[in-house]
Amino acid sequence: MDFEEFCAAASSVYQLEALDRWEQHARCAYELFDKDGNRTIMIEELASELGLSPSIPVHAVLHDWIRHTDGKLSFLGFVKLLHGVSSRSLAKAH
Repeated sequence: MDFEEFCAAASSVYQLEALDRWEQHARCAYELFDKDGNRTIMIEELASELGLSPSIPVHAVLHDWIRHTDGKLSFLGFVKLLHGVSSRSLAKAH
């Protein structure tokens, strides 16, 4: 998956999910950000890769998706991020 495909997937996750190899594509995208191969994404690295300004409070923005034990993004959190699922969206649904 190249960067263009990743951008398309991020903006239309549900269309990409309809493909047979959706999880494989999601894992490939995740691995782009997992720089050291330890199966977690450093939030600062993700922010840098996305071109976010250092002035943006990245941990606050990604609070609903990062692991609170270490402040990193797991694959499950990454998938939820792609879907836009957060504790706030779940609260609104109820």
